[in-house]
Amino acid sequence: MWSCYLLTSPCMHTYIGSTTNVYRRVRQHNGELSCGAKRTRSNRPWHLLAYINVGEKIYALQLEWQLKKARGLKKRLEKFVSLSQENNLELIVINL
Repeated sequence: MWSCYLLTSPCMHTYIGSTTNVYRRVRQHNGELSCGAKRTRSNRPWHLLAYINVGEKIYALQLEWQLKKARGLKKRLEKFVSLSQENNLELIVINL
C-alpha cells in the first residue's frame, strides 16, 4: 500500500514524500538506512508528523504533488486534513 507522508524537523522545515513503507523511509531520511533523499540530509532529525494511506502509487504521487503546493508547516498540515477528507482517506497523525 502506498502512503503520502509529512515530516518536520526541529527547525520547523517540512518535507513531503510518498512510499510503501513510511517508517523505513523516515529512517532513510535520518541517515539510519541508506537511500535517503538528498534534500533531507540537512535539518536532521526528521520526525513523522502525519501520513495518509492511499493504495496505489499513482494516487500517492498525485497527492504528494498537491500537498507540495502548500508552503509552511501549518498550511501543509491543513492541506493534509482537507485532502484526506475530500478523498475519504484515513489521515494518521503521529504527533503535534
